[in-house]
Amino acid sequence: MTSTGQGIDTNCMTLTRFVLQEQRKVPTATGDLTQLLNSIQSAVKAVSSAVRKAGIAKLFGIAGSTNVQGEEVKKLDVLSNDLFINMLRSSFTTCLLVSEENETCVEYL
Repeated sequence: MTSTGQGIDTNCMTLTRFVLQEQRKVPTATGDLTQLLNSIQSAVKAVSSAVRKAGIAKLFGIAGSTNVQGEEVKKLDVLSNDLFINMLRSSFTTCLLVSEENETCVEYL
């Protein structure tokens, strides 16, 4: 890996870069796993951003409901759950989701 005089890696290996590189090694790959991993990565980045802004956006505290295990659901739980569901649904690589935050627990896509 190379870097500039400032110590910044200008040729870093990102998750996206690694997954695409590995996918190219398999001629019969459809790209479904790559799309799924990229969707998960996007959801993780969005949750990370929300956590950093939680105080400003008033995302701390209880959302006012309980999950299937009887635990109080937090505002960040609801946001994270929605982000993951939306990203996985839009990846078109997922046919079933199970979440403790949803009352129905199972969502067919």
